[in-house]
Amino acid sequence: MKSAFIILLAALPFAAAAQTTQAELLRRGELTGTRPSARSQARQTAPRPTNTSSDPVQQHLLQTDVNLAQASADQLPSLYERFIATTRDERRQWSYPQWDAAGQVLARLNQRYEQVRTTLPLEERLRVRSFQGEFHTLRGARQVKDKLD
Repeated sequence: MKSAFIILLAALPFAAAAQTTQAELLRRGELTGTRPSARSQARQTAPRPTNTSSDPVQQHLLQTDVNLAQASADQLPSLYERFIATTRDERRQWSYPQWDAAGQVLARLNQRYEQVRTTLPLEERLRVRSFQGEFHTLRGARQVKDKLD
């Protein structure tokens, strides 16, 4: 019991370093769900290039080939669910570049979610938010584990 307390105490500096602020996640496009600002609304009106084919990492993580720029609001919760299921299954073997690639896929998912989230029921929005949070928790836990090893 005493050794477990000592280990937890020793890990505190690493845990603090692994925490990411909400502002940083929003800046990187990995956390959505807040009210859109006037600046973000202006960006949404600008034409965006459409992704006609997804990359292999996205296909693997989402377990389907889907154009996220055209995904419907009804599809997004199941896409997030597939994404987090794959992450849960494979996270222990991932290197940092694989975590970064998964983060990019999540950012693309979040980008589409931001465009259509107002059409989703509150229950579905909560599910999506919990999937977003779980990804960041798993990623942070991996960083802490690597620093402890």
